[in-house]
This record gives sequence, C-alpha cells and structure tokens, in this order.
Amino acid sequence: MTSGVEMEIAVSATLCYVRCGNCNQAQRMRMMPPPWRMAMLGLHVADAAVLLAYLVGITALGAAMGRGTKKVADFFMPRRFGKAMMIMNAFGTGTASDQAVTVASATCRSGLSGIWYQWLWLFVTPFYWIIAPLFRRFRATTTADVYALRFDRSVAALFAVVGIASLSVKTGVLLKGTGALLEACTAPAIDSNTAILLTAFLFVAYGTAGGLAGAIVTDFVQGLLTLVFSFMLLPLVLGAVGGIGGVKETIDDPHMLSLVAPGKISLFFIVMMAIQALVGIVAQPFIMGICGAGKTEFEGRVGMFFGNILNRLCTIAWSVTAIAGVAWFLQRGTALGDIQPDNLYGDLAQTFLPGFLPGALGLFLAAMLASVMSSCDAYMLSAAALFTQNLYRPLRGGRDERHYLLVGRTAGVVVVVGGILFAYWVENVIKALEVWFMIAPMMGIAFWMGLLWRRLTPAGAWASTLT
Repeated sequence: MTSGVEMEIAVSATLCYVRCGNCNQAQRMRMMPPPWRMAMLGLHVADAAVLLAYLVGITALGAAMGRGTKKVADFFMPRRFGKAMMIMNAFGTGTASDQAVTVASATCRSGLSGIWYQWLWLFVTPFYWIIAPLFRRFRATTTADVYALRFDRSVAALFAVVGIASLSVKTGVLLKGTGALLEACTAPAIDSNTAILLTAFLFVAYGTAGGLAGAIVTDFVQGLLTLVFSFMLLPLVLGAVGGIGGVKETIDDPHMLSLVAPGKISLFFIVMMAIQALVGIVAQPFIMGICGAGKTEFEGRVGMFFGNILNRLCTIAWSVTAIAGVAWFLQRGTALGDIQPDNLYGDLAQTFLPGFLPGALGLFLAAMLASVMSSCDAYMLSAAALFTQNLYRPLRGGRDERHYLLVGRTAGVVVVVGGILFAYWVENVIKALEVWFMIAPMMGIAFWMGLLWRRLTPAGAWASTLT
C-alpha cells in the first residue's frame, strides 16, 4: 500500500501523461516515487507473479485438452459439455476486454449512451432461448453446413468466405482494444503493437493445440476472470468521485448522463442496431459452437441465454466505470477533450490498482487477457472449421484426419494474421467495431428467409447477400 503523498504524486504524473503526453519518459519517471517507478518500467513483483501464473496455467490447460484429439469432429465440435461449461463458454466467447474499451471510449465521447455499442444485443437476448436449440438440432459442424443443406454448396462456400472475413475482422477488433488497454496499463514498457502480437501468440498457442474442447474448458476459467475484470475497477473509481451523486455534480452536460443522446447514438440508431443484431446473430459462425457443443439442446439453450445475460451485466459495469472515470479526470482539472478515449479504461486501472493492493494490477491484466483470449480462440477455430470443412475438403476429399487437422490449424493461424493486420490498419476501436457491424449481418437475411420461406432459392440467397 502506498502513502497518500505517493498516490497524489502518481495521480499528478498520470494526469500529465493523459493531458498532453509531451513529457519524455525520463521526466515522467522522475516525478514518481520508487514503487511507482518500478511499475512504470515493468510490473511490480506481485503483479508479474500473478500474470505469469495465469499465462502458464491457461496455456498448459488448453494444450492438455488437445491430447487424444485425432478426428476433425472432435477438434471443431465436441458435443459433451454440461450447463456450467456452456454458460461460461457463451459468456467467454461473447465477452472481451475490447468491449470494455469500446464502451469506455464511446462513453468518453458521447456519455452513457455509449453503452449501446455493446448493449445493442440486449433486445435480442430473449430470442437466444429459441435460436440455441435450433442450432443444436441441425447436427452440423459449421453454420455453412446448414446453408449447404438448405440451399447448395455454392451458398455454403459464400458463407464460409464471408464468415472467415467477419471473424478475421472481429479478431482484429478484439486485438485493437486489447492493445490500447494493455498499453495504457503498462506504458511505456509495452506499446499497443507489441501487445497485439503478444496476445495473439498466447491464444494461438493453446487454441491450435486443444481445439474447441480446449477453448471451452479454458473459457470456464477465463470467464470467471472476465467477471473480475468487469467489476474490479467499479467500486474504486466510483468511490473516488463521490458515488453517482459526485458524477452528477461533476458532469453538467445532461446528454452525457442520458442513454439516448442527440447525434449519432439516437433512438433511431438504437432501434436499427437492435434489428441488425437480430438479423445478423444467426450468421455469426461461432454461434454454432456456442449452441452445438452441449450434451443436449437444453445445455446449449441454457448456456447461450444465461451466458449472454452475464455479458449484459458486465456492460453496465463498464459503462458506469467509464462515466465515473470521466468525472474523476474532470474533478482534477483535465478537460474532456484531453482525455484519450481508447486509453480511458487502462489509464484508470494503472492509476487506481497499483496503490490498492500488490498484485491487483497483475490480476487485472490476467483477467483482461483472459477475456480477449476466450473470444479469439473461439473465432479462430470457427474460421478454421469453415475453411477446412466447407472450402478445402470439398476440393481435396479423401485425405486422412491428420491431414485435415493440420489444414485446420494452419487456417486458424492465417485468419489471426489477417486480424493482426486489420488491427494495425484501423485507426481506433470504434471504427474497427463499425467495420465489423457492416460485415456481420450479410448472410443473416438468407438464413432467416431460408428458414421461414420455402421458395427462397440459392440465387435468392446470393442476391440478398451481395445486395
């Protein structure tokens, strides 16, 4: 625990860094007392120990699940998990630290209405109770298999191409947010580009070894850590600003405290994004794994529904933490325009956690990595399954299972590389998410129309997607 004087010095240095960033590294380091200087150079010993224990443990667990995996079906779609595992799989796959960064960034720019960048699926959640058993009943390995059964192989191939692109971009979105958050928490030791590569290496290492079974088992642990990540900062930041009352007194713009704001996040925006979410959710390739890996339809239904309920609760925590963080900076004389939106969540973690408890920042970083790795491994495996089962196998059939496993693992790595390149190219997390929003629902119309209207043909499915 640091003294009050040390905390004030650290806060002053953080404010200086957030306001302008013009001070060089040596100047900022001299402003801090030795314990904080150690944290800036790397991590406190306790933080490093916690983080290292997580990284070694989760990689070993994921790799261990890969032992004995000899068939493609076992690698891409093991149907043997119960309710608890399925809940945490749905929660872990659908919840990542980039979402906290996105919500915090949008909240910094637009106020509480920024919550809709992740809450847009709120009104879709009841439909998950119906959708989940439907996907389990298809008995398919990939969603493209469903398009092949309903239409023909060409539509399945179209879905595979669109799905792989969507998952690569979505992986890039997660890596972009994680890079910004990790840089804010550890600067100047780790920059965002290095953080992106480090995170990608970690989930690729155990994801390619353990397959979907490894992803689901590790998601159980990582899901618990994601809950820690989501709520860890909330009481500290909220207490520092004087609670909700302090936030209201500090932020005098009523639009910043409204769930519907004039401009971009209007009522029209919310309604249209909710419709887009319902149309597009069935076209997300990873949904098949979330719903289909359970023992029965009921396990998939419970996992999908309650796992996403947990996500909605975490979104509230991110939004309230972010608006309290904005108030905290304003109380200390920082202008709203001088706060770096993408770094807001990480700046708060770096400011509050080291002085709260030794190892707290390490736990936060471990939980942050857990949240993104639990999503990225599922996306990687879904994309690999689409390429292997729906693009490669139809052209190169008759090979043994080991060959297809190698192809699947290689395809997963290539998709992640595409995500890394996208993360380097896109300017910020909000823009990255908006690009994904444009790709995500492209095949959703064909799915719903094909399900509800018998006369829809393969040509119609192509036309709706290309349009």
